[in-house]
Amino acid sequence: MTKIYLDDERLPRDSYEFSKNTDYLRDNWIVLRSYEAFCKYIKNNLLPNVISFDHDLADEHYKYAISDYIPYDEFKVKTGYHCLLFLVLHCAAKNLALPQILIHTMNRQGERNMQNLIDAYSAVRL
Repeated sequence: MTKIYLDDERLPRDSYEFSKNTDYLRDNWIVLRSYEAFCKYIKNNLLPNVISFDHDLADEHYKYAISDYIPYDEFKVKTGYHCLLFLVLHCAAKNLALPQILIHTMNRQGERNMQNLIDAYSAVRL
């Protein structure tokens, strides 16, 4: 089973503290730190079984962690939302279902935005 953990700083075991998901304690995660690394992996490999997303992948994202609005087009560094959007477009182009997705971000608006994207794609695939 292939699992990706997308986060600019943390390791999977760090997400156990607030999620209590014991899967984060296992060592079989591929850790990716950026949009570029994520896209390269998705393009060059089979889809993983599980992907755990952080939203904020750079310092410029952190100030929006408690915001109701995130200005995605203004960022120099792409977020986990951008990674998820890339994944959704990749899956749509290949007519694939999304892998299991976990969201381990502390950014509540980012989490909502990402969940809305997942829900929208899932609704279209019904």
